[in-house]
Amino acid sequence: MSTATSIVLWVGLCLALALGILVDLFRPVEEMSRVRAIPMYGLGFTGSDLPLNESELSLYKKAEVVKRCYRVGRNRFMLIAIDGARNRHAVHDPQYCFRGAGWTVQGRERFPIEGGEAVLLHLEKGDARQDVAYWFSDGRRRHGSVVRYWLQATLRRMTLGRSGREPILVMIQSMDDEPINVMQIVDQFGALFEI
Repeated sequence: MSTATSIVLWVGLCLALALGILVDLFRPVEEMSRVRAIPMYGLGFTGSDLPLNESELSLYKKAEVVKRCYRVGRNRFMLIAIDGARNRHAVHDPQYCFRGAGWTVQGRERFPIEGGEAVLLHLEKGDARQDVAYWFSDGRRRHGSVVRYWLQATLRRMTLGRSGREPILVMIQSMDDEPINVMQIVDQFGALFEI
């Protein structure tokens, strides 16, 4: 190996080490978990944790996930909130999951919520019916666009977190074929908008 090649390799190694040190020094301080901060009880609502099944555990590895059953008024529903900051594969298009589980999307509509909009899916599997509302939240803005989520998450990773908070996927779904009033839940369950 020539002297010039050796010098180039040593300079490259030193630059890589310096860059690694700089990235570690200027990495943003990790904030408290937003999904873990969702209250279990409050004015007009009560909740209980639900265990993740085996496929969920393998899918959500390293991601922060809250899966709970809540009651708001007469509405009983499941809340799933996923923060994929530590596992970028954990958050994906909810329609993909439901279709993979055998559900057929019978209808899809957008509706306004505080800070943006959400998507409401009407699902059917045989005689079973289920409603699912979902949105992505960075704490201020909410939207139902998977593409926008991917862009936000990618930009956040490229800027080492300086472009904003990681968008969290929030899903509300009916349980046991019981119909739910999504609009009423969104209006009465203000803790959803602290995520």
